[in-house]
Amino acid sequence: MGKFQFYITNRFILFILACSFFVGIHYLFTNNPLPDTSTKNLWFYSGLFMLLFSILFIEPYYSSPKNVITNTIPLVLVYLSVKGSFNHEAAWWVSIGVILFLLAMAILSLALSNQQFSPEAPVNKLSNWLKNLVVMFGQGKVIYSFVFISILFLYKAQIIDPVGDSYMLMMVGLWGGTLLINSKSMHSRFLYGKKKINTDAIGEIFGVQSKKIFLVKLFEDRKSIKKFDVVKFKYSMQDSNEYAIRGVVFDTYLLNQEKWAKVLQLSTDNGNNQTFDKNIVYKVSEKDEREALEKELNIENFVGVIIEGSTIGSVKFEYSKKVDDLQEGDLLELKTGGKRLFYQVVGGTTEFEKLENKNESGFIEGEALQLGEWQNEQLSFQKFGWVPHINTPVFKADTSNIEVQAFKYPEYQLGVIPNTQLPSVINLHDAVSHHLALLGVTGSGKSFLAREIIRELGNDTKVICVDFTGEWRKEIEALALTKDNINDFLTGDEHTTGLIELPVMSNTVEVIAATERLFSTIFDSAKAAYDADDPLKICLVLEEAHTIVPESNFLGVNNWDSKAIVNKMGQIALQGRKYGVGLMVIAQRTANVSKTVLTQCNTIVCFQAFDETSFIFLSNYIGGSLVQALPNLNKYHAVVTGKAIRANIPMIVNLERKV
Repeated sequence: MGKFQFYITNRFILFILACSFFVGIHYLFTNNPLPDTSTKNLWFYSGLFMLLFSILFIEPYYSSPKNVITNTIPLVLVYLSVKGSFNHEAAWWVSIGVILFLLAMAILSLALSNQQFSPEAPVNKLSNWLKNLVVMFGQGKVIYSFVFISILFLYKAQIIDPVGDSYMLMMVGLWGGTLLINSKSMHSRFLYGKKKINTDAIGEIFGVQSKKIFLVKLFEDRKSIKKFDVVKFKYSMQDSNEYAIRGVVFDTYLLNQEKWAKVLQLSTDNGNNQTFDKNIVYKVSEKDEREALEKELNIENFVGVIIEGSTIGSVKFEYSKKVDDLQEGDLLELKTGGKRLFYQVVGGTTEFEKLENKNESGFIEGEALQLGEWQNEQLSFQKFGWVPHINTPVFKADTSNIEVQAFKYPEYQLGVIPNTQLPSVINLHDAVSHHLALLGVTGSGKSFLAREIIRELGNDTKVICVDFTGEWRKEIEALALTKDNINDFLTGDEHTTGLIELPVMSNTVEVIAATERLFSTIFDSAKAAYDADDPLKICLVLEEAHTIVPESNFLGVNNWDSKAIVNKMGQIALQGRKYGVGLMVIAQRTANVSKTVLTQCNTIVCFQAFDETSFIFLSNYIGGSLVQALPNLNKYHAVVTGKAIRANIPMIVNLERKV
């Protein structure tokens, strides 16, 4: 057999004990358990009864001018009926005057209230001031105390009937004991047995907003509760009493002059929690337990919860973080379907939440793109094919427990996911063979990354850099190339990097024609080596690509020959892949570069950008959300995507190098 537990509401117990105490006192002094039925005595003892009843059963739940009216009207009627019992009429007028004043102010506060005006309107400010006044002095605890004490002292002064000192002191003691009852913090039930009363109750569950979010109406004397406080509770809809819910205060807000809280369920506690009353929320206040729970529940990294509008590819979340340090590009994690999934922050907007009628609450809505589940053996993410439930908790990712496996050339680490050690790995063979584009404004990090990749490619690839600026000779050790020694460079073993410097930085007919001849020479050499069954790996680096392979609308000259040459270079780029010739295209604006060439680039590394034409072009590669993130990228942060990227998922990567 299970344990039998006997519950009785503690408010009722206190009421019975107080009444029994009164009967005992009355019997001690009068030899009768109950007072006589004279009008004045009935009202005197009714005042004590109503004081006790009001404190225990009425005011813990509500108090308003309407309740004051309910309290005062019966008092007026009774005082009219006992007027003849007063030996001094002035005492009666003072007593009933106070009651009539409170009644009038309560009615006036209701009459002045106007919902058509704002709370700051003078008429509503006056109404609210009167309301606070009458609730303060017209609540049962005050007004029935006034009636009880005033009549008790009128007895003592023999204005009504004399009473003994001992009896009077006992009545005053009973009144004082009644006032000491703090019914708002009182638990709803006593447990006969080993159950202990938990004094950390902060409020009562009013409803469930949706899965994992509970709406809690805070007790009047527990309004100091704040966001991120750790709580425990049992909910009455649970099938089992063997566990309690553990969670965190997700938000607090005022609604209709009352303070409410949203509590988010984070886990369940299978320990012994029999001290919890169902639907009552308890704050975890003991320091050691609180700190242990905060660590276990990962409160420090808690970011928010999934909200409506989320899809498989991207989620929206209501942002709520203890330390406001979330940034674009940061990695988030959540658990769904038994998987640990990662998402990357790409944006945030301010929103309003409708609470009730005219009440609204502001919050930040974040957006994050799904990267998926990390596959350590593949050094990449694998997409998950479903959307997480609404109110699923979201955390700032802690990847310190992931040990990244080693890799070697042609795998190369572009960078890491911001604020993690998870790498973004590119296969340099695929990057070259299927063409690579480095895009972004001046100073964002394009040339820096290009030089690193060129040095890595020196393992097995011939790299030819076409430069107008003269800066590359300072940065890389390269053989100066002309048309006459290109074949020797490609077939020789002494040098892996060659440099062709063009004299002017404009897309004149001469420059475009010279570039086309260069393309043709390299293409012919690669084709000959391929036909001889001795294929080459060649990477052609086009710095300031808008000058070398410009879009036809941006040609510096307007003749059909130049346009034909540019188109021919695009065809060479298209066919060169078959013979081992790949491109590394470096450009500031996609609008100025030949789309025939750019569309052949199957791997994109895009740094900070601002122009609309780049946004339109890149949206086909990285999607609208990441395009909107481009203007706000930090220096040396870039969006990477394409065939050569291990993850094959567009994501923001930190390419900054630690010195």
